[in-house]
Amino acid sequence: MGQLGEFGLIALLRETLKPANPEVVKGIGDDAAILRPKAGHDWVLTTDMLVEGRHFNLKTTHPWALGAKSISVNLSDCAAMGARPFAAVVSLGIPGKFPVGAVRAFYSGMKAWAGNFGVDIVGGDTVSSDKMVVNVAVLGEVKRGKALTRSGAVNGDALLVTGTLGDSGAGLHSLTHPGKKAASVRPMLEKRHLTPLPRFVVGNFLSAAGLATSCIDVSDGLSSEVNHLASESHLGAEVHEEAVPLSASLEHYCVELKKDPLRFALDGGEDYELLFTVPVKRLGEALRRIPGETGCPVTAIGRMTAASGGVVLIGGKGSRKPLGRGGFDHFGG
Repeated sequence: MGQLGEFGLIALLRETLKPANPEVVKGIGDDAAILRPKAGHDWVLTTDMLVEGRHFNLKTTHPWALGAKSISVNLSDCAAMGARPFAAVVSLGIPGKFPVGAVRAFYSGMKAWAGNFGVDIVGGDTVSSDKMVVNVAVLGEVKRGKALTRSGAVNGDALLVTGTLGDSGAGLHSLTHPGKKAASVRPMLEKRHLTPLPRFVVGNFLSAAGLATSCIDVSDGLSSEVNHLASESHLGAEVHEEAVPLSASLEHYCVELKKDPLRFALDGGEDYELLFTVPVKRLGEALRRIPGETGCPVTAIGRMTAASGGVVLIGGKGSRKPLGRGGFDHFGG
C-alpha cells in the first residue's frame, strides 16, 4: 500500500465500484456522493465498525470474507428495519505495509456481497493505521411509515426468530480451536460466521405485510436481543429453551466437543437472523406465510409479557430463570 498510495487506491476503487442504482446520481470522485430520494419513502441509515484484534483476526479470516462480512452486518441492520439498502460508504484504515493484493481481495469481497443485494459503494475514506480498521455506513429505503422498529411489541405478542441460532458462535470457536473432531460440520459453521446472510426477504415481507410489531437482528446473541426488544417496548419476555432452533451441524459439533449448543445460541452472537414479534392472533398466518413466501424457516420461541415479569428462560420441565444479556459487549472486557 505504501507503493500504491492513497490516490492510487482511490483511482482503483473509482474504476471498479461504479454505481448502478438510480438513486445514486454521482458516486466516488467528488467531495461527496449525490443521492436522490425516491418519492413516498423514508431513508434508514446504519453504520458498523470492525477493528482488527477485536472483531476479526486476519490469521483466520481471508480479506475477501472480511469484505463480505463488513458490508453484510450493515445490510442485516437494514433487513431488521424492513428496508432495501442501495448505497454504502466505506472507510478503511490499514498499515502502509499492508499487501495491495489483500486490499484488492477485501474490496472484491465487499463489492460481490454488496452487489448480491443491489448496493452501490459510493464513497468513503482511507487512512494509514497501526492495525486494520473498517467502518461501513449503509443507506436504505422503506415505504414511508413502514419501517420496523424495536419498540412496537405489545404484551402477549408471539416472539419468533428466523433460521437457526448458534452456528456463527460455533464457527468462531471452530476457527480459533482447530482440530479433527466434528470435521464434517466445521466448514458450514465457519461459513456462517465469516459470511453471514442478511435476511432481507423476510424483513421486506414483514414490513410490506404489516405482520411484525417489532424487529431486531441477532448480532449480539439471542439473550441480548430479547432484552433489547423487551426494554425498547417496555415489556418482559418469556423464551422457551426447547423451542430455540438449533442446526444439526451445531448439535453434532457440540456433541463432539462436549459443548452446550444452547450457550452458543443464547450468547454466541453474529448469527444475523431476525428476531421479531407478531400479534398472537396472527401467529398461524406468520408461521404459514413467511416460509411459504420467503423460503426462510421461522420458529415461535416465546412471547412478550408485562414488564414486571422481566425476561425469563423457561426450561424443559417448566423451570424459570432470569435471562440476562449474555452476548457480546464492546466495553465488557
